[in-house]
Amino acid sequence: MVSLVELRIGLTAAYFNQDDDQSARSSEKETKRLNAKESTLVAGSTGSSPMKGETRRVQLTGGSTLVVSLPSDWARGVGLGPKDEVHIVPQPDMSLLVIPGTREEKIPEGVIEVNQNTNEEEVLRTFIAYYLAGFDVLRLKFKSHPSEIRPHLKSLIRQKLIGVEIVEETQDTILTQCLHGHVDLPLKKALERMAIITSSMQIDAVKSLATGDAALAKEIIERDDEVDRFSHFIVRQLNLAIHNRMMIQEIGLSTAQDCLNYRVMVKTIERIADHSAQIANSTISIEKKKIPPSLIEHIQKLAKLSNEVFEGALRAVHSKSGKIANETILKLKQVIREESAATEELISSRLDNNSVVWLRLALESLRRIAEYSVDICEIVVNMVVGSPL
Repeated sequence: MVSLVELRIGLTAAYFNQDDDQSARSSEKETKRLNAKESTLVAGSTGSSPMKGETRRVQLTGGSTLVVSLPSDWARGVGLGPKDEVHIVPQPDMSLLVIPGTREEKIPEGVIEVNQNTNEEEVLRTFIAYYLAGFDVLRLKFKSHPSEIRPHLKSLIRQKLIGVEIVEETQDTILTQCLHGHVDLPLKKALERMAIITSSMQIDAVKSLATGDAALAKEIIERDDEVDRFSHFIVRQLNLAIHNRMMIQEIGLSTAQDCLNYRVMVKTIERIADHSAQIANSTISIEKKKIPPSLIEHIQKLAKLSNEVFEGALRAVHSKSGKIANETILKLKQVIREESAATEELISSRLDNNSVVWLRLALESLRRIAEYSVDICEIVVNMVVGSPL
């Protein structure tokens, strides 16, 4: 019995300038030689040290089929046997990714123990870490009297994470499960929604600053939690795709490098939302002080330019256009010039020191939003250039 699993890749005989019968006999002889040598090959153990790379000779059988054998240690380690299926995924670097199709995936479950000395923020932070890592089921075990933190924990989990539902609850445990995945909300759609919320936050934050609307400012700060929810959800998808490379194409990306690029973009958009929330904080902190109309005009002009850079970055991402990305990057100089003009106007105003400090922070946030947007554009340029392989 042949101990190697044959991976057949059909090719037409037109690619070969040799007699089919002779090729078949030569291939059969080579197959026997490799099978005899199989027992001496060391591929490593799946449970201990990493497997070593091997070089295998491609064989021709039947005159038109190329065959390469799989390491038997690897096949046994993943539970692969005769007539089992494998998924073959061509990679951008012209390699092939071979994924066993017979492995039964277990639903990953994480357990977090909570006692009277456990800090609520620590529990939430650990819960989010499990969520980002891709755990579908999370069990909170309470070892003491958790009545004080349990309701707040449940509220925070719903507030911070998308798709997490409480499926079972007893006096000692809370069992949650993530019921929404990349099929329900694709990565690029989630990123689009995250960006829309972030853009609206910036526009409304400047509006609240110009009008002194503290209620609107507080609502903007709450919207920042929604951006964080989308951020966590996208990072979860990217982490899952890194560990299961079949998912990379399922979530609409091409390579593992794309996962890295999108991870940086998501974090950048999250920071832009944070700066919009900072502008809203400025509205609350200056306590409805009347801002001179000339300064408001400068702030609104700066905000318009900053938002144009952000929207340009989003268009570049959506269209994967290096041209749009480069054109958007050039606008940063306008933003910096307008920030300087607004700062001079602020310094010459007769506002109190507290208002000057908070308004200066708001101006800086508008500039930082543009700079972060340029970072996104540079990622797009890098993605368009791609890899030399």
